[in-house]
Amino acid sequence: MTHRNRLFGEPAPADARGEAIDFVNRVNFLFDRWEPEALLDAFTDDVVVDHPLGRSVGREQLQRFLTDYEPITRGVRRHNCNHVVEALEDGDLQVTYYILLVRIAPSSAAEDLKNEPMTIMHYERDLPKLISYAMVTDTLARRPDGRLGVRHKRVENVAEDVAFHF
Repeated sequence: MTHRNRLFGEPAPADARGEAIDFVNRVNFLFDRWEPEALLDAFTDDVVVDHPLGRSVGREQLQRFLTDYEPITRGVRRHNCNHVVEALEDGDLQVTYYILLVRIAPSSAAEDLKNEPMTIMHYERDLPKLISYAMVTDTLARRPDGRLGVRHKRVENVAEDVAFHF
């Protein structure tokens, strides 16, 4: 007799699981490198984002959210772990994972990370520093052109050190 964990739905097939994990990790790299146009393209037109800083419905609201979010995300790197990928009945994939946000540079010096990638940076503050932990659930939909897109993003169970939002 096999027992299923009732906390999660049907596991996704291996190829879909790999594609989904790669996709959410790449989206988080877009946040790290702060590429807002590419970020917007990673979300579907009907996207819903539920975030402790607010709810966005549709790409226009998401674009405003990203504009407001930029100052606290510059100089931060995201580390994703413990991905669980489920195949939903409607064909979407749901990826639930933990995300650790590490500040590696002050926001004001974040551009140096792009301009001088091979330079070891030294800062007066205690960096790098874990500034936030959260659980993220991304629901991914297959678009007509075959690409994945984030249809729904939920960020919850956030714990953070706001002293390092600089």
